[in-house]
Amino acid sequence: MKLPLILISFTLFCLNSNGQLNKNHTSQTSIKIHCTPPKFLTKGSTIKLKVQVSHQLVQEKTGQLTLSITNPITHQSVDGWFTNIFPFQYFTTIKNENFETEFPITVPYDYKGDIAIDIVARVNEYKDSVHISLPIKKQK
Repeated sequence: MKLPLILISFTLFCLNSNGQLNKNHTSQTSIKIHCTPPKFLTKGSTIKLKVQVSHQLVQEKTGQLTLSITNPITHQSVDGWFTNIFPFQYFTTIKNENFETEFPITVPYDYKGDIAIDIVARVNEYKDSVHISLPIKKQK
């Protein structure tokens, strides 16, 4: 008896006044970031971090992909140290096509510590993000 009452309460909670599902309470996302980062970075090296955004959108819409690099201990931005030339990239969602891009990153010789990379994709009210922690090792 409690289960139907709980289901009805949850359904009423999720529905707004127009009878449509409230997007703030859905667990499905219409965009997804795919990224395979290296296990570590080496001082003085340059990488191209490949990122793919897949979506389930039917209409063409413009989205924004951002990459930010921070110090994981101080949470301060270190984008300038890493020559993050293209921190913002725009894309258009085309039905049944994924968006692929690269973020070139150059690791400075004199940077000390690890880094945290945050990648965020947004298309209107849809959003996905990825957090990556990378150690930086000395050159051999």
